[in-house]
Amino acid sequence: MIDDDELDDLVLQGHGGAIADPDRHVDDPNEKKKEKLNARLKCEVVKIAEEASREHGVRISPKFAQCLTELTSTYVHTLADDLAAFAQHRKGKVITHDDVLLAVRKMPSVLEGVHAVLPPDLVAKKSRQPKLTL
Repeated sequence: MIDDDELDDLVLQGHGGAIADPDRHVDDPNEKKKEKLNARLKCEVVKIAEEASREHGVRISPKFAQCLTELTSTYVHTLADDLAAFAQHRKGKVITHDDVLLAVRKMPSVLEGVHAVLPPDLVAKKSRQPKLTL
């Protein structure tokens, strides 16, 4: 039986692999861990894209898969940085649903998705800050 790492490598290879510098060598264990998580994320994105394409009766090209995985990875890292900055700004150490709502506030379809998975008591929660009236 093939293990998850080997399967991930095969999926990425089948789609042209990740866009990366092949001569880059990383010795830092934290960097290696980040790269492994990033590769795992990209593999899952390819699997989801392949499943969606099958449902629609189309195929995805290797270049499309590379582009999609890079865009997704970039977005996830940017979102994570934003969420950490929002938590730090309010002097918190835990990223909360309020941070997520703030991060996706300008993307209506994503905001709807976030509201769909939040428990009802959190969706209806009142803001801590009073609204300004003129």
